[in-house]
Amino acid sequence: MNTLTLTLNKENIISAVKADTYITGRADKSVDAVKNAAVAYNEQAGDDAYHEVKLFRTLREALSKFEANLAEYVDTSDPNAQVTNTLNKDNETFTVSITVGSRFNKAFAPTLSALAESYIINMMLYSWWQSLKTSLAKDYYGFANDSLIAVQRLLSKSAPSVSANSYNAPTGEVVDSSASQTSGSDTTTEEQTEVTNP
Repeated sequence: MNTLTLTLNKENIISAVKADTYITGRADKSVDAVKNAAVAYNEQAGDDAYHEVKLFRTLREALSKFEANLAEYVDTSDPNAQVTNTLNKDNETFTVSITVGSRFNKAFAPTLSALAESYIINMMLYSWWQSLKTSLAKDYYGFANDSLIAVQRLLSKSAPSVSANSYNAPTGEVVDSSASQTSGSDTTTEEQTEVTNP
């Protein structure tokens, strides 16, 4: 069993969501600055307290969905196998620890972290646009699903690890036991051989 620990930056994720909503709002405003000014303002995730509450809530939801989708890749034969996270409002970074089989190549951990971040950001944007622009929300859901498929490929198609045990071919030795038979034996046998493995 191996434990992977992915370290993600909460502020980077929330900033990425704000940036995407800002760009969309700017694009809408550029079509008609007067008519769409209020629309753009309400589309853009900002630093208002109620925006921060929603962003943190959707971050938790996206992380929970990510963990749920990884559950099938955790080795359930181990009673200690788990998917855990350390997300809270105060920490700048949080970790996601995943217990996986020994065949997983840990060299893919940075790639897995980037894909996890991408999935979470896109799921947050899906939640953000769900009540504002359903067609845009569907696009972000598709982006998140693409990231999830890539994560699943990493976890399910890693090459087998090299065995730590060397292979030893069986060896044997032929011993002629006829010479050790006594002349007074009641049994007469032809030449006997015994194969022993050390």
